[in-house]
Amino acid sequence: MSGNEAGPTPYRCDLHTHSTASDGRLTPEELVEQAASLGLQALALTDHDTVAGLDAAWTAARRRGLAFIPGLELSTDWGSGECHILGYWLDYRAPALSEWLKRFQESRLERGRKMVERLQALGLPVSWKRVQELAQGGTVTRPHVAEALLEKGYVASREEAFERYLGTGRPAYVPRYKLLPEEAVQLVRRFHGVPVLAHPVSVEPERAWTDDSFPLYPWPFLERLLKAGLLGLEAYSGMGPPEAGPRLADLAERYGLIVTGGSDFHGFPEDVGLGSIPVPPTAVRDLWNLARICGSPWTSETPETAPI
Repeated sequence: MSGNEAGPTPYRCDLHTHSTASDGRLTPEELVEQAASLGLQALALTDHDTVAGLDAAWTAARRRGLAFIPGLELSTDWGSGECHILGYWLDYRAPALSEWLKRFQESRLERGRKMVERLQALGLPVSWKRVQELAQGGTVTRPHVAEALLEKGYVASREEAFERYLGTGRPAYVPRYKLLPEEAVQLVRRFHGVPVLAHPVSVEPERAWTDDSFPLYPWPFLERLLKAGLLGLEAYSGMGPPEAGPRLADLAERYGLIVTGGSDFHGFPEDVGLGSIPVPPTAVRDLWNLARICGSPWTSETPETAPI
């Protein structure tokens, strides 16, 4: 699976997905199976603060002839909300990375317990045991707590659960240990991965992302991440208006960043469909080339197992 002299091989792909290893509804194997059945040619698994599903997904992808990109999504503190950094092709088996991720997962677990306690104090007797069951042995996240609220009929949707109880500043919200955005970028680079800013629209939602009269350039926040080693921008995302994509792609070009895209698929009915976001045809090869520059251990893979 390699490019030809005319340019990079175009792939129908999804570079931002989640499995039961974090807060997705499909196991890594089921996710790969669905991607293959939809005709995708390349897939990245980017679970929240965990790499637990990568080996299983990669094995399944090889069995199905699907190019696979190991990834990770790190949640960081920014302003009154969060900024998410995607890391691709990093050395996810490195013991030192496991230590970092263990700290994040323990923080998520403790936060989950405290959020359930706060909900119970509010007269919403959600079961901590049920939240853990919903996590299916993966990382406990706020969507699992939201799902427990939804099951009990306390809210009509997961969105309502966040708006009323679990979002930042809401009565059951509990903060957890997080990196700063720059630290997350540096962590990905430390483990020889390619850091990409996920769904930029969510970082500063008040910006006029779709107003052609409003210049997106310069963006001081992005410049901070560039200094830390950021290499890409997820211009095309399931978490943002489609018309923002071309403008974000232009912004990436101005800053010398590669352009990626993905659905942020979790497997819920309200999700944007797997593989439904138009990812630039150069994205897979751009990630691979940068991974080689960053010293990723996976760039020694043979053409039969590499995604290009």
